[in-house]
Amino acid sequence: MADFNNIISGAADDDMDAYWISVLAQRLVDRIPQLCKLRTFYDGQEIIPTSMIPDGTSDNSTVIYERFREMGAVNYARIIVNSISSRQKPIGFRMVGENSARNTDADTAWFDNRMDLKARQMMHDVALYGSGYLMVTDSIAPNRVDVLSPWTTAVSDDGDSAVIYSYDAFNGVEQFSLYRAERDDDGTVSNIQVRHATRATNGRSIMSESDSTEIYKLCNDPQATIPTIPTDFSWDSEGDGKDTDFAKNCNSIPVVRVGSGDGMGQFEPHLRILMSLDQERFDRFCVQVMQAFRQRAVKGKIPTVYVDGDPEVVAGTKKVGDHIDYSDTFSLGPGMLWTLPEGAEIWESAVTDITPWVTAATNDVKQLAAATGLPLDILSPDVQGSASGADLKREGLIFNVTDLNARANDGFVLAMRMAMVANGDSSAVDQRFETVWAPIMHDSDLNTAQAANYVQEILPAKTIMRKYLHMTETEIAEAMQDMNDASFTAQVTTNQAQAESQSTGFDESASTGDNAVLVDVEE
Repeated sequence: MADFNNIISGAADDDMDAYWISVLAQRLVDRIPQLCKLRTFYDGQEIIPTSMIPDGTSDNSTVIYERFREMGAVNYARIIVNSISSRQKPIGFRMVGENSARNTDADTAWFDNRMDLKARQMMHDVALYGSGYLMVTDSIAPNRVDVLSPWTTAVSDDGDSAVIYSYDAFNGVEQFSLYRAERDDDGTVSNIQVRHATRATNGRSIMSESDSTEIYKLCNDPQATIPTIPTDFSWDSEGDGKDTDFAKNCNSIPVVRVGSGDGMGQFEPHLRILMSLDQERFDRFCVQVMQAFRQRAVKGKIPTVYVDGDPEVVAGTKKVGDHIDYSDTFSLGPGMLWTLPEGAEIWESAVTDITPWVTAATNDVKQLAAATGLPLDILSPDVQGSASGADLKREGLIFNVTDLNARANDGFVLAMRMAMVANGDSSAVDQRFETVWAPIMHDSDLNTAQAANYVQEILPAKTIMRKYLHMTETEIAEAMQDMNDASFTAQVTTNQAQAESQSTGFDESASTGDNAVLVDVEE
């Protein structure tokens, strides 16, 4: 077994449970600094390093530079994440079967577990941190699916082991919970080991996602301490996994990871260009304020004391040998007149042109848009172009969201299958499911209706509702019931009209236009 930092006190080196809980716990702790950086950039709280402040500045100037550091952040990270996650809109869940009358049990389970909201939160974690987690439990019915935080959860690469961190501040106890699948030779899960390791402590070993102050500090302060994991945890009891039979039946552990493919958030590979944009903004502030006014200087030999013949000596306001205070001599203000020594000249600096900084920042934003696959008009509001060109630019965004939806679908199917089995539906183990997604790019109701109208002679009504109107199985069932009700009502109305016409001896079917003909029904 490979070397590892065993966090379980007294555990043997060949203890498989101790190995996996230690490895995954360390993986979780190692990821915390990067999570802090991603969260700080997403919140727009990153700060230019203090080394960017020029040396030897006065106390007054230092305060100004510190304010520039706080104002220098350009929060493109939030735009990048939200432009992805906001387009991932799961609206239902359905069973894929051969029968024409598809049931709505899967959609009902999705609704009971409040997955519309939970799925959005999990996919936001994927877009921001690169991973999202779901956990299925057997304790609360029918709401059996929970969203776990990337700050407290780690899953092995094969998905067979997971650890979850928790801290009980009231009792002063922190805990790592291990879920590990044991498989037979044919790959079937034969048992799920569930064990909990705890230790008494007055504080957390792993930073809380809600502790914004510490998160920002760890990202912005190079002297901040990186968290470490203690090695004095102890097992609470032997695990039996008796409450995870639903997961074993689905050949999985109850913790499901949904990733971005490379395990990175949407802007994580582009942190350097985001930092360069912050630096350019900081530099531009410094130039605009510190060099907004022309600097002046006196060239030539400047006397330091008053001599005979100086206007001030002649006027009696100064004496020969008094020190000359040039702060009074060169006072600024309307109508102020300066007296220059003989041979002295005034030098004035030129105003710095900030156009190169603005141009460079604009080009960097274009590079950022190209690198992230986002249309430039999402990051820059003044972009102009044709409608067809805008559609072409959005292809990268559409492909990205489509890929993330496909990856998320597998996680949702596994989690919902386990939830349905835990709720007593054992048949869900062998059924095929899929997530129902709203269109990535919103279209008008008119275009949707026209598209459905074009294919109504080719495809059946349910297929049109599913593929073109993006309705869930529950909505389709309701629509079909409404159609049957409308047909039944129309038939009843027709029958009543025919009965009334027969009772009066008049057949309305024989009446045509203005040349109405009365027909004797008895004849």
